Amino acid sequence: MCIDATRRRGQVAFVGECGEDTPLRVSPDLIRKGLTLIGSWHYNLGYMRGIWQVVQANGAALDRLISHRYPMARVQEAFELQTTGACAKVVLDPWG
Repeated sequence: MCIDATRRRGQVAFVGECGEDTPLRVSPDLIRKGLTLIGSWHYNLGYMRGIWQVVQANGAALDRLISHRYPMARVQEAFELQTTGACAKVVLDPWG
């Protein structure tokens, strides 16, 4: 679904594991859309201190980018809102 949702000439990153049932058709999914596919087993832990410093210093500014928060039970509603473009970042709370 991630590859299907990515715009032409966009980038997709797979981080961690995916199952054998993850379909990937190289020609129609990647080549014809001109996608860049990045795979990574994990992120670089050496960058974490710097990342957290940026988040802590700019936390209030980052919060302004989020316009809506939804619990997972309302994922369809959140997705529909995001597709309208009448919002900023829509966040799903998996524990909400």
